[in-house]
Amino acid sequence: MTTNRLLFTPTVTMRNLSFGFFDDSGQPRESRILMFYSFETEERLARSGILHYHVAEGRFVGPRHDRELTEAALAFLARSGRLSSAGLQSP
Repeated sequence: MTTNRLLFTPTVTMRNLSFGFFDDSGQPRESRILMFYSFETEERLARSGILHYHVAEGRFVGPRHDRELTEAALAFLARSGRLSSAGLQSP
């Protein structure tokens, strides 16, 4: 079985970065947040994926992602009111 993991290098420029929530994922909203992201590279290639944030652990779980992406995701979570600023941790 082959597993494809989307990994980013620090040199990828993300244009039109957007986030959204998978609120009907079946995961308890108090402990886990599933969110999707999408952006376009400098070469105009579309990229998208899913981020899984574990609230109690204060971190993203699963495949590692670019620091810029996870920092933007944390800022989105804070602006959306899904996390208190006290619960935020840098990746």
